[in-house]
Amino acid sequence: MTVRSIHWPVLNSLLWIRDPTIEDLPEIDGVGAFWSTPSCVAVGCVPDCDGDTEITIGPAEAVGLESTPLFDRILPTPSRRLIVETVMKETILQASVRSAETRVRIWTDGHPASAFVIFGLN
Repeated sequence: MTVRSIHWPVLNSLLWIRDPTIEDLPEIDGVGAFWSTPSCVAVGCVPDCDGDTEITIGPAEAVGLESTPLFDRILPTPSRRLIVETVMKETILQASVRSAETRVRIWTDGHPASAFVIFGLN
């Protein structure tokens, strides 16, 4: 798995990470910095009108920070892929994974409108 990174103006300041074959999106109540279901995570980031968000996906040992992640859980990945997408269902990054379950850790700068979102996969 390689590290991929992009700067992107994220419409509605929300990113989803999920297996592309499972569409069980969380309900967004506006409280907190992330929302999840057993198969999908939504995380807040910089609104597009305020600029780009730096989004990175890759092996946790290569992209992870020393700090405690905002999110750390196993997601189902039956297609052996994870996608990062916007509310408009636009896939902006994707990664191939090794198994039908993948540990996903998410780091941000700690703010609901984070300037960066890092998706560390194992």
